[in-house]
Amino acid sequence: MVDIEQLNPRNEAALRAWWEVGRAATAERPGRPWPVWEQSRVAMTADSPERGVTLLGAIDGREMVGAGLLTRPLRDNLHTAMAFAYVRPDRTREGIGRALVGELEVIAAGDGRTTIQGEAYLPPGGSGGPEAFATALGYDVASREAIKELALSDYLERRDSLAAVAGAAADYRIVTFDTVCPDEHLESFGRLLGMLMSEVPLGELDLSASEWTPERIRAAEQRQVGIGRHVQTAMAMAPDGSVAGVSDVRVDDRDPTHGQVGITLVDPAHRGHRLGLALKVATHDLVAATYPLLVTLDTSNAEVNTWMNAVNEALGYRTIETLLELQKKL
Repeated sequence: MVDIEQLNPRNEAALRAWWEVGRAATAERPGRPWPVWEQSRVAMTADSPERGVTLLGAIDGREMVGAGLLTRPLRDNLHTAMAFAYVRPDRTREGIGRALVGELEVIAAGDGRTTIQGEAYLPPGGSGGPEAFATALGYDVASREAIKELALSDYLERRDSLAAVAGAAADYRIVTFDTVCPDEHLESFGRLLGMLMSEVPLGELDLSASEWTPERIRAAEQRQVGIGRHVQTAMAMAPDGSVAGVSDVRVDDRDPTHGQVGITLVDPAHRGHRLGLALKVATHDLVAATYPLLVTLDTSNAEVNTWMNAVNEALGYRTIETLLELQKKL
């Protein structure tokens, strides 16, 4: 009989067992689907101003055979939560995943959350077990995304030709920074971040726009600094001094061989100047110069986002997986 227990992430032995289950459950996926241990150890025990986190373990005797994760936004979209369930490969098809998801939903409902979101991963363009499992639990596919990976060496081979194309953004000045936005751009940066949910393709995901005040930005930055995650950011400055676009790549001190693209967003009033490509070239140049051990980067984009997918393919990104964004109304 498997028991579902809530875990204290500051209990390092329990957290390590939870992490080991997740690592085993994702081992067959391509790319870098699971963080290194030291990255999880630090991030999972650090307070976050943006989200609440609950960890569950499926315990059989003295062994952890399943792991659950529930995250809840604390600033906006307070009706939502994200649920993830992982089962050790030798213990699948025993109802452990179903039990974990059920308990995660109970916790979310107890916190007043009415929309639960999750993810399923498939081979590029494929279908299969994860999607069927989600459907059986009442989750619909709200959006489809392509997960893409880039070998930095491939980018460097293309870099000069990309920079020439990105030169169409010559009327805009590119400003870069590590994690902490310069004071003089903070308010304009927050205005742009507030556009994110209304400008990126969300499919049927039940998410609404948010407000990014200077205080909220600073609190989020300080958490990143505290856990050793560097958000290498490029901003496009319009001739009037406002922030017209932003892109970033995130690299953790504990895993300097790998980077992850965060957001890329251009103000609709400034589109048509190849700013997306210019910003991505700037961030990729920055991480290549800053992290000599960097080998790969990954990103994900909605399949319907043809513009951003074209930019990423020009940089050298190649699709390695299909991500299904799942959703269930409780």
